[in-house]
Amino acid sequence: MKKCTLIGILAICAFTGGVTAQEVKILDLHNFRHYHYDERALQLGKTLDLHIEAVGASDRWQENMVAYAWILNAETRQTVWELTADNSERTHSRYTRRADDRITLPQGTYEVYYAVAFGGINTKNYEDFGDFIEDLFSGFSKGGEMNRDADDWGVQVYIDDDDARYAEIVPMRDFADPLVKLCPLGDDEYEKQGFTLTKDTKLRLYAIGEGVDGEMYDYGWITNGRTGETVWEMKFRGTDWAGGAEKNRIADETIPLDKGDYVVSFVTDGSHSYEKWNMMPPKDPRHWGITITAADKSQSLSTFAKEYSPREAGNLIVDLTRAGNNFFDERSFTLLHDAELRVRCLGEMTSGRNFADTGYIMNIDTGERVWEMTRTNTRHAGGAEKNRMFDGLVKLRAGNYKVVYVTDDSHAYRRWNSAAPYDPTAWGITVWGGPGFNDSWVEAYSLKDDPDILVHLVRAFDNDRLRGKFRLDKSADVRIYALGERDGNEMCDYGWIEDADGHIVWEMNVRKSQPAGGAEKNRKFNDVIRLDAGDYYVFYRTDGSHSFEDWNDDPPDDPGNWGITVRLEK
Repeated sequence: MKKCTLIGILAICAFTGGVTAQEVKILDLHNFRHYHYDERALQLGKTLDLHIEAVGASDRWQENMVAYAWILNAETRQTVWELTADNSERTHSRYTRRADDRITLPQGTYEVYYAVAFGGINTKNYEDFGDFIEDLFSGFSKGGEMNRDADDWGVQVYIDDDDARYAEIVPMRDFADPLVKLCPLGDDEYEKQGFTLTKDTKLRLYAIGEGVDGEMYDYGWITNGRTGETVWEMKFRGTDWAGGAEKNRIADETIPLDKGDYVVSFVTDGSHSYEKWNMMPPKDPRHWGITITAADKSQSLSTFAKEYSPREAGNLIVDLTRAGNNFFDERSFTLLHDAELRVRCLGEMTSGRNFADTGYIMNIDTGERVWEMTRTNTRHAGGAEKNRMFDGLVKLRAGNYKVVYVTDDSHAYRRWNSAAPYDPTAWGITVWGGPGFNDSWVEAYSLKDDPDILVHLVRAFDNDRLRGKFRLDKSADVRIYALGERDGNEMCDYGWIEDADGHIVWEMNVRKSQPAGGAEKNRKFNDVIRLDAGDYYVFYRTDGSHSFEDWNDDPPDDPGNWGITVRLEK
């Protein structure tokens, strides 16, 4: 048998502190040099006195713990104990903190956690040159002096030997009878779950995610399954600090919901999740995501809630998704009745709050946009901050409409130059019928079959010379919708109309046109003029650059109509 050295005995005494011969260890989390997070659930069969010994580390100024333990009540999710600078003492190291504490906990289940800041601590702001030299020789990448004590980090829990039968390690638990459970989630996840309420009720929402500078990056929301309307969203201003890193955010609230169908979604970006924390985790890391339960614990959700599977494929009107770089496409339809349509559109917002990849709906009869993506009507779509999404209802009157989606030359489906959105296949625009919609209310629109279209000369290329003709049997108002290019005070891609005698009755110019989106030189005319009965000739010409599908600068917002369209105004 080997003899114990004095040094060994002192080391054991230093680690066990005030443990008595009548105490037994019931939990031990340690060995955090090679990993950064661990958890255990402890069930107490009666009220017990616990003896807690924990060793961790704080930053240089002892303001933040960068390696520490804490205990949650599994039922309430509240912190009942944690290692702090206030309840611990500094040891021989300026970073290491040691706690020897005793607490009393009532019967129940508790969760014990230990976490280490990812990568330890790297000292960047030095109080003097000596601090810099110390870190230089100890190694910046290893956290210097702090990580030299990593073998001591950990937490041990002891109880009296007589009470050992009342404490046991059990599996980590979840909320009882959850209606929705989307947790714990890892990086780059997008999960959703539907449910139906057969009566009005109140629900408890418990969601933990990531938010920085007013923007959420790991977050959830609830939509009406029939309308697509967002009825609740995890927004930065509606959340509180969740413990750990400042970016950990929590929403714990009760909301009323009417009976109906709902879809719960949660999205995470490419870092900092239950899969791998890049900073300190929240106090309740296992619930990274969203959980929904009954607000009234006495209620059984099974009596008035059931699973719901969204049927988004129904009433599909337009699908322009999986849009890649330099994408342009459009679909037209006729709406025979006033209706609400559900629109989902994902696109890219630039730093100037304009959209490089965007969708919109245009009234074909008037040439006016009736809906488009904006900064205020969209929300973060997951991934890069510039990814934006609209998902909601749009009211339209009976008429002819065109749905358009266009992208620039970067950051689109399968060619992302930054983090992709949570649902990359949805990049583009989709339109469905909304509440009470009937498939018979919509039919295909054909421009060639539209009796009001007099001339349609569009998608003009370089050096094009386009010509059309129409006749008016009586005086009438006609709408002219034309896009072209200006060069200073002159137009170089433009249209005009002549009467039968060759007199110009209308011509596109800089003064009577408006910006058409994209490059400053893109111009648009959209207005009504009065013409007498007679024959008319429509012309459109382009120069040798900047035209449909061969732009030398940013294209207009409506590139497919580069040219001129003349129609009867009703």
